[in-house]
Amino acid sequence: MALRWLFGTALYAFAALSAADSKKPELEPRLLSIYPVTIAVGQSANAVIRGIAIEDAELILSSTPGLSATVGGIQAEPADVDSKPGAPPTFALQVHILASASEKPGEYSLRLVTPKGITNQLAVRVSDAPVILEQTTDNAVRALPAVFNGRLATRGENDAYSIDVAGGETLTFAAVSATPAFDPSISIYERSGSWFDPKRLNRIAFNDEPLHFPGLSSNPMLVHTFAKSGRYTVQVGAFSGQGGPDYIYELQITRGAAPKPSLHPKPKPEWDERRFTRTVSADWLQTVVARSGAKAPAASPELFSAAAKVPSDAAASIPVMSVPGAVQGRLTKAAEVHSIRLRIDKPQDLAFEIETPEATMPRFNPIVRVLEAGGAEIVTNVHTKLNNNGLYMMKMIQAKMTVSFRNPGEFVMQIRDITTDCSGQDFAYRVLVRPQIPHVGKISVAEDALSIAPGGTKAINLTVEREEDFAAPVSFSIEGLPEGLTVATGISNPEEKPLLFNGGKMERYTPKSQKTVLLVSASTATAAMTIPVNVRIVARPFVNGSFGDPIAVKELPLIVLPGSSS
Repeated sequence: MALRWLFGTALYAFAALSAADSKKPELEPRLLSIYPVTIAVGQSANAVIRGIAIEDAELILSSTPGLSATVGGIQAEPADVDSKPGAPPTFALQVHILASASEKPGEYSLRLVTPKGITNQLAVRVSDAPVILEQTTDNAVRALPAVFNGRLATRGENDAYSIDVAGGETLTFAAVSATPAFDPSISIYERSGSWFDPKRLNRIAFNDEPLHFPGLSSNPMLVHTFAKSGRYTVQVGAFSGQGGPDYIYELQITRGAAPKPSLHPKPKPEWDERRFTRTVSADWLQTVVARSGAKAPAASPELFSAAAKVPSDAAASIPVMSVPGAVQGRLTKAAEVHSIRLRIDKPQDLAFEIETPEATMPRFNPIVRVLEAGGAEIVTNVHTKLNNNGLYMMKMIQAKMTVSFRNPGEFVMQIRDITTDCSGQDFAYRVLVRPQIPHVGKISVAEDALSIAPGGTKAINLTVEREEDFAAPVSFSIEGLPEGLTVATGISNPEEKPLLFNGGKMERYTPKSQKTVLLVSASTATAAMTIPVNVRIVARPFVNGSFGDPIAVKELPLIVLPGSSS
């Protein structure tokens, strides 16, 4: 009897555990796209937002006061035949958007507030030209400048626009993708015929993107001068013929040749000292010291210029720089090598930080080498390591390197491009050489918003990079938390990555990374909110028994949900 009772209890416990495990977590609301994506200044428009778990949307938040939106009706969309099994349903939300007459043209963002939480951001564009929606049949360009909004709703779809131009006229065509997954292209066709078909459309111009490289825009821009008058066809397509309800674009057509698009990655608000495009300014050293927890002022680096051309028998004519110091210049001639002597008075650990303020990768790929008196290379910003997949050696240039100099003396530092044929007036560089300062580096936050119910707890995942052997503790706090919310620091589960067979001198080119988590808890008595508040994550290094200056990490919206949704 006792055995039967024990067996029944075990079955009941197993069933309860299985039921708990099978309970799926509640879907978090997420936005997918908006159409149309562009609103004209001083105009209003009806649009449709596609998303997941947005069926009870209550409020729309805008990143600018000049752009407002209200919620309308919503309906569930039919299941997509190409969707994966178990994919969550999508909803189409009708919204009304108004761009004030004083709003400046540009890109802004919207979020939804729902009983399930705050959504991600969705880009919306404001234009100073009238916005025309694509039509099923007639897409004629009747006036310039023109701004069209279109969608490649199915795979293989291409949108075509007809335009009449005069011989010798120059026009600029630019397409802007509304979602990161969509890589648009622009083609121009003329009806010049072929041997088989006198009315055949032949492509005369094409652009997929100005330059394909990580960090650069994949939006195409095409400047074309038409050799003869006539009617031409402009086609917008997708890379590899992709398409779907979220493949939305803005097509701009203007007269003349627009300025070439920037091949410089857009600056990011977060701290990142390991990219070539960050600004190594005059107060850079003081900023690094502030992130170390120290209170002492930092010495300002002296500026130097390198020698552009040095005869092999005139090494003594090379300028001399001291530490801390920064050398800057421009590589205006092909195969040009700039040299400067680096004087090190005592054994010390140094950091070399390289900036490309104008042209940057992949056009300008700066190589920095430090040579001893005999010409042997001591250190370079070229990181060589063994690839784990193909077992071949990989070489990558880095924007920062650290090295220990144990023998004082004079060394020669060379700066050149990775090629022998690339140069330009915009091949500007700045190399800062300074003593190493252990400090807090880049801090990444995985979450974009925080939604929490009374009695619940949500995690904020952070990745901290420790630069130059920084080993002191770092505390985290959240400023601006509403009453009833508390925060505690936890430890996240470490990632188990396979060891590299030969990672090269990793300590020279990569910081030590550490993960942590902030656990935000709301008491059961915490009042629900109708509008989110912005809270700020702050880090403080703890050095020599005291806290250093606060380091702003990230600001994100937070909302307390109604208790019934917990």
